[in-house]
Amino acid sequence: MRSSRYALFFALLFIGAILFGAAGQSASAQSASTQAQPVVSQKQDIAVFALGYYGWLIPSQALGTIDLKIQEVFAKIGRFNVFGTTQRLSSNGVQEFIDTLRRSKEANFVLPEQYQFGEAFLTKAEFERLTGAFVVVVPVVTNFKVNWDSTSNAWVCNITTGITFIDAAHDAKVISIESIDTSGSDKKNPNDAVKAAIDAIPAELEYRIRSIPEFQISTRILEVSGSTVKIQLGSNMGLKKGDEYAIVEIRNVGGIQDTQETGLIMITDVSSQISTGRILYKSGSVGQNTQLKEIAKYGSDLDLYFHMSGKEMLPGLRATIARGFFPFRPYVGIQMPIDLAFNFFSVTAIPVNVAIGGEYMIPLGRLHVAPYVGAGITYLYITEAITGYTNTNYLSHYGFQAGARIGYLINRNMRVFLDAGYDYWASLDSGLFPNYGGLTIGAGVTFKL
Repeated sequence: MRSSRYALFFALLFIGAILFGAAGQSASAQSASTQAQPVVSQKQDIAVFALGYYGWLIPSQALGTIDLKIQEVFAKIGRFNVFGTTQRLSSNGVQEFIDTLRRSKEANFVLPEQYQFGEAFLTKAEFERLTGAFVVVVPVVTNFKVNWDSTSNAWVCNITTGITFIDAAHDAKVISIESIDTSGSDKKNPNDAVKAAIDAIPAELEYRIRSIPEFQISTRILEVSGSTVKIQLGSNMGLKKGDEYAIVEIRNVGGIQDTQETGLIMITDVSSQISTGRILYKSGSVGQNTQLKEIAKYGSDLDLYFHMSGKEMLPGLRATIARGFFPFRPYVGIQMPIDLAFNFFSVTAIPVNVAIGGEYMIPLGRLHVAPYVGAGITYLYITEAITGYTNTNYLSHYGFQAGARIGYLINRNMRVFLDAGYDYWASLDSGLFPNYGGLTIGAGVTFKL
């Protein structure tokens, strides 16, 4: 009888231990799951003021064009719901707006029917609409100058645009102040110099926005198949082919959450809500729900290289468009055939090859193979020291280049490569210059900008 009671007691104890252990494991798993939940970005509401200016004589057409370019960047970048306003703030008005926005967070603040910030007026309804957004953006032209540069014999335009990002949803904290300097030049028309300076604003502004931590995209891996991954988010959030995302490992050390970058993924295809990526390298495991973080870059690869084509030495550089293109990526390059350069008395001639083409990139982890083909012309930069005469319009050759590149990714910002192929450049005046080219080999380094 007593043994039966002992048996029943131990049986109940054993069952209780199992249930307790299962409950503990479930709680631990739930806790770990909660800690490991990845962050996935969502669109943020953002209100953008019309372009303001202060103390500068800016043509109305230029002001309107800059305003349109800025509005287009916020609309097309994909990560914002954009609310526009026709009101403009000056440099002084920006600080007044921030101060008023901070006071509006106080419990005893009474909303007046109309606000004045510098020369701008906002009604109560307009102010409430702006502060209803998570972020308020205030662009202001802080410098606008057009002048004739006698050194370069060209019209030059310099524009500085200051853009203030304000966290309107919380404590009116200034998230970031970006100062964007752009310039343009034209030898004949000052309006074309202004246009060139304005056209340079969007690319720089988009890069600056993508570099601000509060606006960088976080996402997660949905599934893994070998070195290919499916990623949540796509064109709905502005992802593009060629974008790169860091693989992020989240660690809890002594109750403090720490993150470490453990790998790199390149986006190879984009649909509306899902993207496909290729793992370039990783130091840990990658699976479903692995955290990813956007790496902001301008989106171009700059190559510095040295080629030998036949007996001709060809140092050069090449810029390849990386963002928005994959696997085909267009490039433009320049190189100098050193043996064609000459100096005769006071005359100096420097030849420069200019080529455009494309490469077909095949990523293989840190390695990649890229067949390429391009065509171009050679022009001579001619100077005469006594008279100061210069001529950059003399064409001496036309030709093509084709080959293949093998590259190795050292880190997320740099790779080294070897090239092998064939170049041929035919002279337009065989009496002055010889044809040159042949089998080409070379090496170089790429800076991922």
